[in-house]
Amino acid sequence: MPISLMAAEINRWSVLPFVWGQSDCCLILADWIWRVTGRDPASAVRGLYDTPQQCEQVTGFLRDPVGAVERQLVTIGGLPRVEAPQVGDVAVLRRMDSPRPFGGLWTGAHWAGKAEQGVTILQPVLAHPVAIWGVGYEA
Repeated sequence: MPISLMAAEINRWSVLPFVWGQSDCCLILADWIWRVTGRDPASAVRGLYDTPQQCEQVTGFLRDPVGAVERQLVTIGGLPRVEAPQVGDVAVLRRMDSPRPFGGLWTGAHWAGKAEQGVTILQPVLAHPVAIWGVGYEA
């Protein structure tokens, strides 16, 4: 059975180091959107920051994560906001045990993301979606 594009993408994340401005929790989702849609929503910010503080200065993600994502998505014509995720959709998430927002990919059963410790797979009860965008992925 061939591996799905989404499984291959999450596997790719597992060998990438977490690097602010290159392979952080949101840029890996921008990579995912780029692979699915052919349009890179993060082309204007890639490589412009390398610390959380610089990320905030460049994108405003820590202060206004939904607005920061929306500003990047508008560069590719936007993605629709959805109430319930479908497989392959992306979201800004919050964990009960962390004040910092982060990006996640809905696998159909879990949220997948990239943290400084590596790939994270979270049960839905551990990650609350603040906003979800439909990517249009067809497995």
